[in-house]
Amino acid sequence: MTSIVFIEERDDGEEVEHVLPARWEICDRCEGDGHHVNPSIDGNGLTAEDFEDEDFREGYFGGRYDVRCFTCSGSGKVLVVDAERADKRLLEAYERQQAARARWDAEDRATRRMESGGRE
Repeated sequence: MTSIVFIEERDDGEEVEHVLPARWEICDRCEGDGHHVNPSIDGNGLTAEDFEDEDFREGYFGGRYDVRCFTCSGSGKVLVVDAERADKRLLEAYERQQAARARWDAEDRATRRMESGGRE
């Protein structure tokens, strides 16, 4: 059985390991291809004017600027919790933990951008 393990810290500071059932899904970032355009190329958006350069356009659509997918490491699939089979209390705890982690990551990125003068 495929599973995801996560650690829950209780109010008393005790850490408890939990196992949730999981299943494979197609990666949202690369849509199963295992690669995507390097965000340093199109992460801030591109305009029609960018594609007026024929060499850039051909390279962009031809995969010249592709990198291995940051999310799935090139496999084209990601492991996700199988919510239908998961214990609902554990699923809620896992989702709270993931949401908190996403907020922390966003705060870290914002802090780095501020410290770098927006050049991240």
